[in-house]
Amino acid sequence: MNGSALGQDLKFAWRQIRRAPGFAFSAILTLALGIGANTGIFSLLTGYLRPLPVPHSDRIVIIAADFPSDQAGFRYRFSYPALLDYRSATGIFSDVLAFDTRIGGLTAHGKTTQFVYHVVTGDFFAGLNLSAAAGRLIERGEGEHSNSERIVVLGYSFWQRRFAGDPSVIGTIVRVDGDAARVIGVAPAGFHGLYQGAEIEGYMPIGAWRGPATRSGRLFTDRTIRFLTRFGRLRPGTSIPTAQVAVDVIARRLQDQYPEERNITARVLPEPLARPVPVRFLSNLWPLIRGVTLGLAALVMLIACMNVANLLLVRATVREREMAVRAALGSGRGRLIRLLLAESVLLSIGGTIAGLLAARWATDLFLATLDLGVDVPLNLDFHYDWRVFVYAAAMSLVTGVFVGLVPALRASRAQVTALLHDGGYGGSVGGGRQRVRSILAVAQLAGSLVLLIVAGLCIRTLHRAQFVDLGFDPEHVLTVRLDPHQIGYTLPRSDGFYKELERRVRTLPGVENVSMSFSVPMGYIFDSCAIQREGQVVSADDPQAAVGCNPVTSEYFATMRIPIVQGRGFTQYDDEKSANVIVVNETLAQQVWPGQNPIGKRLTISRFTGSLWQVVGVTRNSKYLAVFEDPLPHVYFSMPQSSSFLRVLQVKSSSAPEVLGPLVEREIQALDPEMPVADLKTMRQMVAGGMGYLMFRVGAVQATAMGVLGLLLAIVGVYGVVSYGAAQRTREMGIRLALGADPSAVRALVLRQGLVLVGGGIAFGLAIAAAVTPFIARFFFMVSATDVPTFATVTAILCVIGVVACYLPARRAMRVDPMIALRHE
Repeated sequence: MNGSALGQDLKFAWRQIRRAPGFAFSAILTLALGIGANTGIFSLLTGYLRPLPVPHSDRIVIIAADFPSDQAGFRYRFSYPALLDYRSATGIFSDVLAFDTRIGGLTAHGKTTQFVYHVVTGDFFAGLNLSAAAGRLIERGEGEHSNSERIVVLGYSFWQRRFAGDPSVIGTIVRVDGDAARVIGVAPAGFHGLYQGAEIEGYMPIGAWRGPATRSGRLFTDRTIRFLTRFGRLRPGTSIPTAQVAVDVIARRLQDQYPEERNITARVLPEPLARPVPVRFLSNLWPLIRGVTLGLAALVMLIACMNVANLLLVRATVREREMAVRAALGSGRGRLIRLLLAESVLLSIGGTIAGLLAARWATDLFLATLDLGVDVPLNLDFHYDWRVFVYAAAMSLVTGVFVGLVPALRASRAQVTALLHDGGYGGSVGGGRQRVRSILAVAQLAGSLVLLIVAGLCIRTLHRAQFVDLGFDPEHVLTVRLDPHQIGYTLPRSDGFYKELERRVRTLPGVENVSMSFSVPMGYIFDSCAIQREGQVVSADDPQAAVGCNPVTSEYFATMRIPIVQGRGFTQYDDEKSANVIVVNETLAQQVWPGQNPIGKRLTISRFTGSLWQVVGVTRNSKYLAVFEDPLPHVYFSMPQSSSFLRVLQVKSSSAPEVLGPLVEREIQALDPEMPVADLKTMRQMVAGGMGYLMFRVGAVQATAMGVLGLLLAIVGVYGVVSYGAAQRTREMGIRLALGADPSAVRALVLRQGLVLVGGGIAFGLAIAAAVTPFIARFFFMVSATDVPTFATVTAILCVIGVVACYLPARRAMRVDPMIALRHE
C-alpha cells in the first residue's frame, strides 16, 4: 500500500464521517470517555513517578536503613559517620549524597516567611550533576564540619516568588531561623528538591545547620544521630541487585565493627519507588497501586471500545450495499477493510484529542479540590509530557484497529448477489451480527459490574475508616503550628512566648482546654526515640526499641480526650526541676513489661544521655501515623522536661473551632507581629489530610468515577443492542399485532431479549469480581474483598438500571403501528 492510496482512504473516511455527524459524535464521545480515563490516570502516575530532572536520573537510587521490628517503618535514615562508610563503595557508586528536610523561617527586607529547605552534604549538587541558575552551588566537602559558614542556595521558584528573580540577591545576607546566612546562588529551574510533592525553597550545608548536635560537634561523630536520607548514583553498567550485594557487605562490616550499627541493614531502591519517603510498605504498595489503577482504567477503555464496535457493526449493516457495489466494481477485500479501518482510526484520533482535553480538565479539577492538610509549598506537577502523548498515540492506534476490525471484516464479506437485488438485507448475516453485538453487550455489563463493585468496596472502606476508633477525639479542637526559632528566638524566650500565649488563649470565649505538643496525630511531623528497660544490657541505641515520642503539656490528654487507663497524666509540677517522668501507651507497656504493673518502672532514653525516666501513667492506644496502622508503641514526655522550639497549639472549645481561628491568630500577632503562623486548622481537617482519610477519599473518588463511566457506557450498549434488535424485528412485530397479539406480549418478547443480556452480564461480572477483588484486598480497610452487602447492592443497582434500559425499547416496540411496520422493509 503506497502513501497516495492511504491518503485516498483517509479522505474518503473523513467524508463518510462528515455525512453521519450523529454517529461520529457518539463514537468520539464514547472513545473520549475511555481514553480520557486512561490518559488521566496515566498522567497522574507518570507525574508522580516522573524521573528527577537531573542527568542520567535512572542511575539515582536511595539507600534506606532497615531496622528489625521497625513497626512504624520510618527509621530509614543514617548517621553522618555511616554515610562516610558507604561512600567508600566507589566501585558501585560514583557519588553518595544525603539531605534532611527542615521547616524554618527566612528573613529578608524586614519580612519573615516560612522556609522549607534541605540541609545537604557538600556533594549534593555535584552528585546530581546540577548547575546553578545564578551564582554558584554548594561544592564537594563544603559545610561538612562543625561551625561551617552559613551559606544558602535558593530554590528557583522561591527566588522568583520571594525576590522576583532579582540576581542582585546573590551575595546578600539573609537570616535563616534568626541567624545570618549568605546567599551564594540559585538552584536550576525545574529542580524542586528530593522530597516528592513538596517545593523545596532552599539548600544549606549540614554544618551550617545550627542544631544542638551540630554545635556540639556530635553530628559528625555520633552514630546514633540518624537524620540523613541517603541517595547514591550508580556507576554506568551497575545494576540495583549488584549494588544491593555491595551494600549488604558494608552493612555486615559495620555491624561487626560498631555496636551502634548492630542489626541494621540497608535496602537499595530505585528513586521513584522511594517517594515521598522510603517507607517499606509504600515501596511495596506502589507497583500494586499502579497496576490496579491502570487496570481499572483499561477496563473502562475496553467497555468504551466494545460500545463503539457495536456502533460500527450497526453502521456496517447500513453500508453493506455500498461494500457489495465496491466489490462488484473490483475492489478487493483488503481494500474494503482498509477503507473501514481508516474510518475507525479517524474516530479514534478524534476521541483521543477530546479525551486528552477532558483528562486535563478533570485532573486540574481533582487537584484543585485536593486538601493535603499541610501548610508547606507543594509541587504537584502532572503536566502532559512526551510519555503521556506517546501513550495516547499508541492507545489511539490500537483502539482504532480494535474497534474497527470485526465490523470491517464482516462488512467486507458482503454477498453481492444477496444485497444488490431490491429488498435484500442479508438476513443470516444480520442475525450473526446481532449475536456479536449481544456478546459485546454482555461483556460490557460484566466489566461495568466489576468496576462498580471495586468502587463500592472503596466507598465502604472510606465509610469504615471514618468510624475507626482513633483513640482521641478530634471534635471541636483547633490546631496551629508555631516555631519562634524561625525569627531568631532562643529557647528560654520561646518558652516565655508559649506561656503567655497559652494564658491569653485561655481567656477567649468558649475555650475549654489549651495544650501544646511537638506533633499531632496523623500530621506530617513525627519524632521517634530509642529506649531500653532499666538494667537491660543492650546497645544504648537498640534498633528493636525505637518508639514514637511526643513532648506534651499537662492538659494535652484532656484536650485530645485521650484516656489515662493507669496511673496519672502530667501535672504542672512535672517541670525541669522535678524527676524525669513519662507516660506510655498500652502497647509500649505490654511490650516492655508484659504482665507487670508499669507504674514506677523506668526507661533509659538514649537521646538524653542515658538518663532514667519513670513511668507515671499509661494511656489508651491511639493512632499516630495513619488511620490504618497497627497499634504502635508510644511515649509522652512532659514539655518542660523536653522543650522544643516547634510546637502545635491545641484549643478545645465548646463552639465551632473555626470561629476561634481568627481570635487565636490575633493573640499570636499581638505578642509578636513577625511570628509565622502555619497549619491553622481544625483537628478534623488534620485527620482528613494526607495520612488520614485523604487516601481513602481519593481511592473512592477515582474508583467511583471509573465505575460510573463504565456503567453509562454499558447501559448505552445494552440499550443500543435491544433497540436495534427490536428495530430489526419491526416487520415481525407488525405482523404479530396485525394478527391480534396482545401488545404486552410484544413488549415481553423484546424485554426478555434484554433481560437475558443483563442476566448474563451480571453472572459473568460477579464471577470475575469474586476472582479479582481478593488480589487487591490490601486496598480495602476493614472490608472483605468479597463483601456481601457491596456485591448485593451493586448487583441490585445494575439490575434496576439494566431493566430500565431494556424496557424503553420494549415499550416502543409494543406501540408500533402495524400498517407502518408492514411497509418497514
